[in-house]
Amino acid sequence: MNNDEIKSIIDVVKSCDDLQLCTNRMDGCPETRHVMNAMNKDITTLDLRFLTGRDTPKFKQLQKNPKCCLYYFNSGTRYSVRLFGDMVVIEDMGEKKKYWRDDYKQFGYTGADDPELALLQFKPHSYKFYVGNEMKTGLI
Repeated sequence: MNNDEIKSIIDVVKSCDDLQLCTNRMDGCPETRHVMNAMNKDITTLDLRFLTGRDTPKFKQLQKNPKCCLYYFNSGTRYSVRLFGDMVVIEDMGEKKKYWRDDYKQFGYTGADDPELALLQFKPHSYKFYVGNEMKTGLI
């Protein structure tokens, strides 16, 4: 793991308001969707968190197969990064409260203790991005 490359990845992640999450559908086909990046705007490590509902296809897909890809793209700078890893559910109420913001009520959640709310943590394994024509890859 190259610390300069990890810092570059963190800079791209922090610069993006949203990203694409790629999972595998129940039939094994890939599926990509837009995801908010609000919880990751002030990160200093690749400890990434996301919210979703427990009754969503995304949640069900990740329960069946936690392997996924996060694709961050900043249209202003044209920098992008792909992170490959696993998405796990955080059940700890202390963690859910730590990451809860009242702004999330706009998505229909009532609070950190809402039984429908799922807090997800991405566990990165590897990355891929380009600096000019040079491809950078590595393990995390």
